[in-house]
Amino acid sequence: MKTLQELRQKRAAKIEEARAVLDAEEFDQERHDALLAEVDSLGEEIERWERQEKLEAEVRQSRGRQTRQAPAVIERMGDGGDESRAIADYVRSGRSNADLADLFDGDGLTLRWTRETEERAANDTIINITTNADGKYWVPTTLVQRVIARKAEAMLADRLGVQNIPGKGTTVNHPVEGGDAQVFAATDEQIDDHSKVYERDAPVAALKAFTLVKYTKKLELTEEILDDEDVSLMGFLGDHIGRGMAGTHNNLLLTEVAANGTAFKTFADDTAIANKELEDIAYHDTLSWYLDDGGSIAWVMRPSTYGAITKLDGNARVYVPTPQGNNRPGRELLGYPVQYSNYASAIGVGAKSVYFGNWWYVGMREEPALRIIRDPYSVDGMVIVKYSFRTVYGVLQAGAIGYGVQSTVTT
Repeated sequence: MKTLQELRQKRAAKIEEARAVLDAEEFDQERHDALLAEVDSLGEEIERWERQEKLEAEVRQSRGRQTRQAPAVIERMGDGGDESRAIADYVRSGRSNADLADLFDGDGLTLRWTRETEERAANDTIINITTNADGKYWVPTTLVQRVIARKAEAMLADRLGVQNIPGKGTTVNHPVEGGDAQVFAATDEQIDDHSKVYERDAPVAALKAFTLVKYTKKLELTEEILDDEDVSLMGFLGDHIGRGMAGTHNNLLLTEVAANGTAFKTFADDTAIANKELEDIAYHDTLSWYLDDGGSIAWVMRPSTYGAITKLDGNARVYVPTPQGNNRPGRELLGYPVQYSNYASAIGVGAKSVYFGNWWYVGMREEPALRIIRDPYSVDGMVIVKYSFRTVYGVLQAGAIGYGVQSTVTT
């Protein structure tokens, strides 16, 4: 039996297929129209399913059913500004997908979080009203009804234009070209014995496997903290999970590029980046062919690394205007934008401190965008909220993306 999630996935796949037809060198109008018709038809079917589920939820609510049910699940969530509000309501009440459908886009696209960030390790404890740091500080003894969250990194894949890899199942193999195109051979005019032959050629084929890996987190809240908190705790916890997802994605992205991208430049110093070294990356003989106008070309580094680069000078500043420089949003180097991430290594011996290239040649799979299970039954007196998602990143063309690495020789 088909499910609402499967219908949304099928519709998303048809949308991506229609885009591929539209972008093809030889546009197939008939095929494109057929795909759009399928998208519309699936959209109507999804609306019918969502309406049916919502009506059934209303019936269950009107009956006041108190029977024990399996933990509710949110399979996928859409873009928008209501994620924290939805998660808060879901954790408190356990309402189903149908009850939350009005809060999200109907196409079930990836949940995105857009705050700027700093991350810390997991705090392995239950959320309660007994211990100060574990939740007592959130229970009112006359306080402002709001938690001030730490700032965190936004998800780089969205900002950099990383390519989405469609597919079904744990592993999807993406075909890539594994070798360079060769020049044509000079061929003499044919003679009577037909001995003048064309040189045979064929592209080199390769596969890049995208195997999903699951990443998880859970929050354990006592019934007392849910009853007593007065600081918009549920919305804060939803935001907390989103920031953790963004950090996980950013770490995986840069780890993949560090492992399978190209070392475009080894800096002369282990503790610094010198004037005229960044040009060796931006104007690298292989990389330069990928620096198109598609909007996915950018630097990624720590703020401290960018700061060290902007201070380079001769008679004047080299990489930013003199005298004040430009460290505001919109920062750039050699005409390309700079994104911050503390998952890039700090400048140090052998560190990969600067990443650069066309990020469209990195692929990402994610399925589902975020799964949330509210489980009030595993432990008495607790509501346990379990979060998981599966994702994987892969470099599709090593020549398009890479890094600068510090010297391993200590100066």
